[in-house]
Amino acid sequence: MKTRDFMRKDLTSVDTDTPIHEVIYIMEQAGLSSLPVLDEDGKIVGMISERDVLRAALPSYFDMLHSTAILPSFNQLSQSLERIAAEPAARFMVEAPQVARPDHEDMQIAELFLRKRLKQIPVVNEAGYLVGVVRRIDLLSQLSRGGILRNRH
Repeated sequence: MKTRDFMRKDLTSVDTDTPIHEVIYIMEQAGLSSLPVLDEDGKIVGMISERDVLRAALPSYFDMLHSTAILPSFNQLSQSLERIAAEPAARFMVEAPQVARPDHEDMQIAELFLRKRLKQIPVVNEAGYLVGVVRRIDLLSQLSRGGILRNRH
C-alpha cells in the first residue's frame, strides 16, 4: 500500500515567521501535535512540535532533567511562553524534517515512525511542496481495514 492511499490531505501548516502563540493556537484548533513549516515559496523547510515549543519555553529544565527532580512551576512555564510568544516558528523548528513521498510503501512509513520516533510525517511531492500528512494512527487504521485487525474485535 502506498502513502497516497492513507495520507490525510490536510495542508495545515505555518510559515517560518508565524509567531509561537499562533503556532500553539493552530495546533490546538487542528488537534495536531506538530505542524509543517513552509517557506515563502510554500515548500517545507521544517517541523515544529509541542515538544519544540516546550523545550524553547524551558530550555534549562530539559538540561536539568538528567541531574535533578526539580520541576518548574506553572507560573515559570507561563512566563516563559509569554517571553517567546512573538518569536517566529523558524527559531524553534526542526530543520530539514523527515518527509515521505506519496509513492512510499506502508512499511517504509512504519519504519520511519519507529526509527525516528515520529507521530506525524509530512508528505511532499517531488518539488518539495506539502501534499498531505500521515499520522501513525492513519497507518494503523488503514492496516486494520485491510483485514489485519478486522476479526479481532
